[in-house]
Amino acid sequence: MLASVFIVTVIAELMLAGLLIVSWVAPGRRVWPPPGRDTWQFRAIWGLTLISTVGVLLTGILDWNSGPFVHEIRLPVGLLMMLGGLLFARWGMTTLGRHATFGLEGTLVESGPYRWTRNPQYVGDILALLGWGILCNSLPTWIVSILGAGWFALAPFTEEPWLRLEYGEAYDAYRQRLPRYLGRPSAGRP
Repeated sequence: MLASVFIVTVIAELMLAGLLIVSWVAPGRRVWPPPGRDTWQFRAIWGLTLISTVGVLLTGILDWNSGPFVHEIRLPVGLLMMLGGLLFARWGMTTLGRHATFGLEGTLVESGPYRWTRNPQYVGDILALLGWGILCNSLPTWIVSILGAGWFALAPFTEEPWLRLEYGEAYDAYRQRLPRYLGRPSAGRP
């Protein structure tokens, strides 16, 4: 069962990455952010995201502690990273709102965690995935966690041109002040 879950998860994550790359290099064929809730793009992204999320969790459960990192420090470190990441992502989602979190139109938000990073949900999700990989101590879980984290690292590149069109100079000013992921906010950041 582990092999099947792992393969399905990897395929879903590679498909997500492929859709993001298409959105990035061919904005006219954009899949993310989706053009609307009742579109194939919305269903494809969120369906594959669900498959990926469940697959990462199941891979970790099914292959729990099979890896070489048996030191007990992995449990508090992994748990702290995972829970901290999930809480940070949740804070970002609550601040941004559910509608905008799903990639649908919203307003430019500069409060809450958006005061420190332009992508708190992605930062939190990456941290949670890496924490899950540490916690599980499983090579297959590391592979799907890193692929999932890659998806979250790619997503802002597809969103930024869309955000520029949506919010214009206000987004450009915000983009110059805050880092894409982590770092110190500054007035001169490109």
